[in-house]
Amino acid sequence: METYSIRPLSKELNDKAAQEINEDPKRVQETLKMFHEWIRKQPHLNVRNDDQHLITFLRGCKWSLQLTKQKIDYFYTLRTLVPDLFRGRDSTSQEIQLLLKSECITLLPNEKGYIGPKTFFMSFNTNVPFLALMKAIFMSIEILMKEDDNSIISGFQIISDYQALTPGYMLQFTPALVKKCVICIENMSPLRMKGQIGINVPKGLVVIYHNFARPFFSDKLKERINFLTESNWKENVSRDIQSVLPQEYGGDNPPLNYIADKWAQKVMSYRDWFLEDDAYGCDESRRPLVTKAYQELGIEGSFRKLVID
Repeated sequence: METYSIRPLSKELNDKAAQEINEDPKRVQETLKMFHEWIRKQPHLNVRNDDQHLITFLRGCKWSLQLTKQKIDYFYTLRTLVPDLFRGRDSTSQEIQLLLKSECITLLPNEKGYIGPKTFFMSFNTNVPFLALMKAIFMSIEILMKEDDNSIISGFQIISDYQALTPGYMLQFTPALVKKCVICIENMSPLRMKGQIGINVPKGLVVIYHNFARPFFSDKLKERINFLTESNWKENVSRDIQSVLPQEYGGDNPPLNYIADKWAQKVMSYRDWFLEDDAYGCDESRRPLVTKAYQELGIEGSFRKLVID
């Protein structure tokens, strides 16, 4: 009998997986086997096929094999179609080094034993291009995909401070780039985004969001995005959100520079992994001809509607 290599879950997380994403330990090996067999029959896809990577997609799709096939096809197709976000992710490059030193993206720590969505904290620096910031966000999400079972099962959320955002910087939010980012967030990641809370949001950004970004989000994600323009934003977020914030934002976590440095070290430790990741992707010239079964999966029809440029 074949065996599979997967990290064991804690009892609490295992119970949550059963309740929230339909995970049944008795079906894991059988479903993984079918998933492996399907991947072997996709000549256009070159994917990481270790069990831990693949079960991340199954969990993100609540163990629907049909949705999982579509998700992993999107994941490797989009990373090929959008190379400016998913290629050349060298953490020692000047671009990524500038971003890491600017404390623009970090993972906020939770107390030991926490089970729930992980929280990224994002801020803006006029010296860090928006494209580089988005690249780092996707890098950070992929690190969670690889090593954090809490986020795989419970999802993640982003708290963004827009206080340093300037009108000049917002010119980088071009419709084409915003569309690429939204499509990738919406379609490719198996980690479910449970919320995006913006604080100190300038009114100009709200206009950009409603005109260029919001139309691309699903109704479910639209409900999970909350922009707070008021200076008294602390009165409008839950105690759970306030507690996880860095010290200077009134939260219980250490200062931002400390936790940002810790996350920068984490990203740096993945340098070789991200460089190797350039080898994986999709070769559209080898995509199988559309068959009835393929159409039933919904993949071909979905890609036909997926216009990146």
